[in-house]
Amino acid sequence: MQVVQALMWLFSIIVMAFLAYRIKVIDKNGAIAAVPIGFIVLYLGSASWFFVLAFFLVVASLFTKYKYRQKQKMGISEENGGARGWKNVVANGAPPAIFAILYYFSNSNIIFTLSFVGAISFALSDTVATEVGLLSKTKPRCILTGLQLDRGQSGGVTIQGEIAAVGSSLLIGSICGILLSDNILSFQMITILSSAIVGGIVSTNIDSILGATIQAKYRCINCRKYLEKRAMHCNFLTVQEKGVSLIDNNVVNLLSAVLGAAVSASFIIIYR
Repeated sequence: MQVVQALMWLFSIIVMAFLAYRIKVIDKNGAIAAVPIGFIVLYLGSASWFFVLAFFLVVASLFTKYKYRQKQKMGISEENGGARGWKNVVANGAPPAIFAILYYFSNSNIIFTLSFVGAISFALSDTVATEVGLLSKTKPRCILTGLQLDRGQSGGVTIQGEIAAVGSSLLIGSICGILLSDNILSFQMITILSSAIVGGIVSTNIDSILGATIQAKYRCINCRKYLEKRAMHCNFLTVQEKGVSLIDNNVVNLLSAVLGAAVSASFIIIYR
């Protein structure tokens, strides 16, 4: 019976990944990566965990595609029409999947539930803050120096982005509190909600700090514009000027998700 149920779940996730690919939420490789992540979260976590993960994907996609053409004209939109690739899927989905595995083999230890909440709260807060911040009327400022940065450059923050981070962590925290607590009127629900808000906001700003310090940045030798990867620009190959070459935006996201999970997991001391 369990085998049949597992196969049904796997088939359902494959169908959902295919639909996400068809509507350009994720690309082909992103869809392939999403299948094992989704299955692990559903089978080893719970249906509630999977719903939270799916909710993140929907909301994050909506904000990515919000005013996409405007962002595209500004040269700051996500590539491939906003469809996320496998690296982004893994960066955002691997931590929740790992915590689902740990949750299962630890006999449902609540600390891994809180870790899952922190990781998913970061993923949504960071995505929404970025997409909203890109449309800010004022240029972002470096989180460390306060100096103005080009739109889309890692390490920058905006007031609109910070507000968006708070709102999105509150939203996903509410969903997690309702679905993952025994009673929506209990102290458990308040703890889960609080852990999501604090974990999401703290890790989103840590992500900006890491983006400003260790993330690799490349500069066009012609127009002097910064890019986040080595590529051709103005018919010249960009050169690395800052950061560590092996650390790109996806690695920074992965590190920040783990840190967000750790912050939320610390709420175990008041969970009851």
